[in-house]
Amino acid sequence: MNLAAGWLFVFCAFFITLEVLARNFFGFSTKSTTELSGYMLAIGIAWGLAHALAERIHVRIDVLVNKLPAGMRYYLHAVALALLLVLAVAMAYGAWYITSESLDFRAADMSGLRTPLAIPQGLWGAGIFVFAALCAVMLLEVLVMLVRGRGGEVERMLGSRTYEDEAREVLEALGAEERRA
Repeated sequence: MNLAAGWLFVFCAFFITLEVLARNFFGFSTKSTTELSGYMLAIGIAWGLAHALAERIHVRIDVLVNKLPAGMRYYLHAVALALLLVLAVAMAYGAWYITSESLDFRAADMSGLRTPLAIPQGLWGAGIFVFAALCAVMLLEVLVMLVRGRGGEVERMLGSRTYEDEAREVLEALGAEERRA
């Protein structure tokens, strides 16, 4: 899903660029760029949420958490994940509700494309549902780790990425890790 989200962003940028060039140089507009790019951005964001959680790349503000003792941090990570799960479930329910309502009323966009709204809403909702499911699975895994006294694994799974993590990722992307080994 994350790969598809990335390609959606690339396609969206390409589509917007073509629209701007067509307007400026040829006096032509598709009149659907705003609609389609909005759908692509919403779907792309939703489809990237699970990957961002799994890779610990969501924006975090954890200045205070990092100053707490390790044992306390493990439980705070679990609480944060539980709260994220509550939010994700609420969003998934909202996505399901709005999509089913659009299906019931055969709702379509008011643009020239007359896009059935259930299509982009359903794709958007699928990303949010996968995100909520991952939150639930990860929370279950974290709770098992805490019960078994494996807080260090919780920290590695949910803690902030360190500069070593970032450097390792860059080296892997460059293929430098393989040459050093």
